[in-house]
Amino acid sequence: MLAQEILLRAKKNVFTNKSAGELSKIRGEGLDFCEIRPYEAGDDVRKINFSASAKTGDLQTNVFNENKQINVLICVVLSSSLHFGSQRLKSDTIAEIIALLGCSSIKQQNKTQLLFFTNGEPKLFHLNNTGDVLRVIEAIQSWDLLNIQSDLKTLDDYLLQQRKSLSFIVGDFYQMHDYSLMAHKHQINAIIVRDKLEELPLFASELDLVSTENGRTIEANMGKKLASKYQTKLLSQDDQLLSHFSKHGVNVGKIYTDDNAFIKLSQILR
Repeated sequence: MLAQEILLRAKKNVFTNKSAGELSKIRGEGLDFCEIRPYEAGDDVRKINFSASAKTGDLQTNVFNENKQINVLICVVLSSSLHFGSQRLKSDTIAEIIALLGCSSIKQQNKTQLLFFTNGEPKLFHLNNTGDVLRVIEAIQSWDLLNIQSDLKTLDDYLLQQRKSLSFIVGDFYQMHDYSLMAHKHQINAIIVRDKLEELPLFASELDLVSTENGRTIEANMGKKLASKYQTKLLSQDDQLLSHFSKHGVNVGKIYTDDNAFIKLSQILR
């Protein structure tokens, strides 16, 4: 799908669609610290300041001024494995997710940045209008994804240097990683993009499998037994990832290449 088509579809969903759960649900805390005062019945227990409470002997709570504009970071973890899809490429699905998140954040007049993370320095875009969103869609569609690797260390380092933000991490999440530090500082949403065929590769024939990272080729007979063994291992790895996200308060959801991205994204962020 052309970049213009992806943007037009996203604008229609975000700016005019009244059903299927609006992406205006994308909200951060949007709060700036004001003062500490004694806790009163009905106050949000999540805002109790335990350090101040220990010093005074009475419960103290943090008071915030509401700040409707929030910082939004859309972090796209690029990898060679995104150059795959039985319905459409995972990178094209991510382009649509980028368009939806970007348009929604712009609609809310948030300060919005998008970054592509791969080997090397992250590539940064400021999203101030839908023209900026179009340029980002064109960027990922023109990116040569072959022979590149995801760079999660750079993602970690970058997020730990930024002020608290509503952050979206988008990728296929095939690499295990410790997200605890970034989740402690930011409000994280993990958007997993997959193709159903790669989760259960039932080809029932001999194949030449080519690594997109280094071009190496191996022969494999992807029968039911091997496909089931692969699926079991992947499910175990995904269970570990989801448990890690749950432990550290990361909101997570999965979007497949044949899904309606707008509906699934709305459900994930509801």
